[in-house]
Amino acid sequence: MQDLQKPPKYSIPPDYYILLGICVFFILIAFILDSPGQIIRNYYLINTSRSVLVTDYIALGGIGAALVNAAVSGFFYLILLIKLKCEPHGRTIAAVFVTIGFSLFGKNMFNTLPIFFGVWIFARVNKQKLSKLLPQAMLSGTIAPLVSEIAFFNEETSWLKILIACAVGVFVGFVFPVVTESAKRMHRGYCLYNSGIAGGFISTFSVGILRSTGIEVIPMTLWDTSNTLYLASFAYILSIALICHGIIADKPKNAYKKFMHLINERDLNNNDYLEKYGSTCYINIGIMCALVTSIMLVLGIPLNGPVLGGILTVAGFSASGKHIKNALPILMGSVLATYLNHLEITAPANAIAILFSTGLAPITGKHGWKCGFIVGFMHVSVAIYIGNLNGGLNLYNNGFAEGFVAITFVPIIVFFKDIFNRHIHRHR
Repeated sequence: MQDLQKPPKYSIPPDYYILLGICVFFILIAFILDSPGQIIRNYYLINTSRSVLVTDYIALGGIGAALVNAAVSGFFYLILLIKLKCEPHGRTIAAVFVTIGFSLFGKNMFNTLPIFFGVWIFARVNKQKLSKLLPQAMLSGTIAPLVSEIAFFNEETSWLKILIACAVGVFVGFVFPVVTESAKRMHRGYCLYNSGIAGGFISTFSVGILRSTGIEVIPMTLWDTSNTLYLASFAYILSIALICHGIIADKPKNAYKKFMHLINERDLNNNDYLEKYGSTCYINIGIMCALVTSIMLVLGIPLNGPVLGGILTVAGFSASGKHIKNALPILMGSVLATYLNHLEITAPANAIAILFSTGLAPITGKHGWKCGFIVGFMHVSVAIYIGNLNGGLNLYNNGFAEGFVAITFVPIIVFFKDIFNRHIHRHR
C-alpha cells in the first residue's frame, strides 16, 4: 500500500531537453568560432559593461562570448525549472526563448540575478510557489540594464555602486509582478508582451529619478554586421530541427490536422499552444523562426545579437499566441512603415521594430488581417521614438510601444466596427 501512495517520479519533459540542446549548441558554436581565452575575457567584459539599448554583445565581446552568455542564462533558468519540477507550458517556452535571445543583447547574470531575487522575495512574502512565477522572473530581465547602468554608468565602479545597483535590482524585481498584472488588465489580452509594458513604466520612472540626481542615461548603439552567415545558418538549422521534431513526435497526419487548427486560433485568453497541441506547436515555432529570418535577409538587415534575439523571441511566443496567420499581416504593415519613415530600412530601430511588432498578433486574430496590418504599421511609428522615455533601460521597449498601440487603437477599431455593423444591419 505504501508503494501505491508514492507520488509519481518526476521525469524531465522533452521540451526542456530541446531547450537544453539549443544552449549546448550555442556553447559548441562559441568554442568553434572563438578561443577559450577570448571567450572568458569577453564574457567578463559583457557582465561588467553598460547594457542599454542597443548593446549588441557580439559587437561588444565577440560572437563566442555572446553565445556563451546566452547559453549560461538559458542553463540557469532551465536548471531551476527542472529542480522545481515545473511542467512546461507555452508561456514557459516563450520565457526561455526570450531569456536566451535577450542574453545576446542586454541581459547577463550580473544584471538579472538581483531582479530574479526580487521576484523570489515577492513569492515568499505572498506565500506563492516560485515555480508559478518563474516565467515572470525570466521576463523581468527586461529592466536588467538598470542594474548595469547604476553599477557602471561612468566607466568607474566601486563596491558601493555595485551594492546600490543590486539593491535597486532586488526592489524592482519585487514590484515587477504587481506592475505586470496591472499592465495585463490595461490592454485586455491584445498584447503578448506584458513584461515590456511593465518594464517600460518602471524604467521610465527610474530614468527620471537617475536624471534628477545628475546621472544622465545615454542610449548607445553597438551593432555587429559581420556574422550574418553564421547566425542565419543557425536560425535555419533550428527551424528545420523544430519542424522535424513536431512532425515526428505527433506523426505527420496528426501533426497536419493539429497545425491547421493551431493557425486558426483566435482565443485571447487561452493561447497556450503547447498545452493545446502538444509537439505540433514546434512546427509553428520552426515556421515562424524561418519566416522572420527570411524577412530580415530579404530586407538586407544583418543578423547579429539583437536581430537573432528578436528572431528567438518570435519563435518562443509561437508557443503562446503567434502563428503565421495572425503575425504575417502585422509584419507586412511594419515592413511598409520602415519604407516610409525617415530611417534607413536596415537601421537598428526599424529592424527590431519589425521583429517585435508581432506581439500584437492577438489583434489580427480577433479583428482580422486589415486591422493587423494597420497596427503593425502604427507600431513602428511609435516604437522608434518611445525609447527616449526610458533611455534604453527597458529591453522590451517594443512591448512598451505595443501597449500604447493596443490601448489606443483597439477601442478605435471596435468603435468603427460597431458603426459599420449597425450600418449594414439597417440596410438589410
